[in-house]
Amino acid sequence: MFGYVRPEKPDLLMRDFALYKSIYCGLCKVIGNRIGQLQRFTVTYDMTFLSLLLLAFSTVEPVVKYEGCVLNPFKKKAIVAEHPVLDYAADLSCLFAYESMRDDAKDDKPIRGRALSLLLHRSAKKVARARPVLASFIRDKLSQLEAIEKGFTSHDPADCFGDILAYLFKDGFGMLAASEEVTKGDHVNASNDPRWYESEQDADLYKTLLGDAGHALGRWVYLIDALEDLERDLTKNNWNPLSKFENGREVAEKRLIEAEETVDRNLALLTYERYGGLVYNIVTIGLPATRSRVMLGEPLPNI
Repeated sequence: MFGYVRPEKPDLLMRDFALYKSIYCGLCKVIGNRIGQLQRFTVTYDMTFLSLLLLAFSTVEPVVKYEGCVLNPFKKKAIVAEHPVLDYAADLSCLFAYESMRDDAKDDKPIRGRALSLLLHRSAKKVARARPVLASFIRDKLSQLEAIEKGFTSHDPADCFGDILAYLFKDGFGMLAASEEVTKGDHVNASNDPRWYESEQDADLYKTLLGDAGHALGRWVYLIDALEDLERDLTKNNWNPLSKFENGREVAEKRLIEAEETVDRNLALLTYERYGGLVYNIVTIGLPATRSRVMLGEPLPNI
C-alpha cells in the first residue's frame, strides 16, 4: 500500500493523536519482533488504519505498554501490544512491501527494488507459509493488476485493487472474531458479545459492509496514487490509468469523492467498541484532505 490513508492531525484531539501513534508504534514494534528489525521500514499509515479499524471492533481491550523505540531508546512511549490484529497487519505489511519492491525491480527503480526485495524475500516466504491463502490471494490479484496495466485485459485496475482491500477487511474481521471466540483468562470472552455471535446474519452483515468499504477504499488508494503520478507518467510516457482521459485529473477527483462517500456510508453503519473518533477523522477528514493536497501538488505531511 502507499501511505495515503492517514488522519488529519490538526483536527485530532490530543488523546486521539496519542492513540493513533500508539497503534502505529505498536505495529512497528510487532513487525520488528515478528519479522525482523530491519523490516520495520514496512510500517505504513494504511496498515495502521487497518489495525485501528479492526481493533475498534475488538471486545478485548488492547494491552498498552510503555517502551523505548529503536530510534529513541531512552524515551518511553505508549504502544499497543500483544494483539492478533497487529500480528495480522504486520504480516500484511511484509507481503505488500515485498510485492512492491518486486514491482520496482521490474520497473523504474531496479537497483532499490532488487536490494529491498532480497531483504524481504525470506520474511515474505515465512509469512506466506503461515498465511498461505492470504498470500496466494494477494499474489494472484497483483498479477491480475500487472496484466491489466500491461494491456492484456480491459478490466478496471482500480476495481482489481479494490478487490484486495475488500478481501482484507472481511478476512481481518473474521480473524479477529475467531481469535476472540477462544480468548481465555483475564480478558473478556468475546463469545458473550451478541453483536458478533448471536447469528450468522449479524456477522455476514458486518463483513458485507466492511467488504464494500474496503473495495471503495482500495479504489481510492489506487486512483490517488495514479493521480499523484500522472504528470510524471505523462512526461516519461509511462502507463497511467488516467492518461487515456483528456481531463484525467477531473475524472480522478470525481471518482475519488465517490469512493470517499462509499467508505463513509458503509463504515458509519457499524458499531465500534472504541476508536470511533479516530476512524471518523481518517474517513471523513483525512481522505478528503489528502485528495486536496494531491490535486494541488502539495507534499503530504508526516503524522
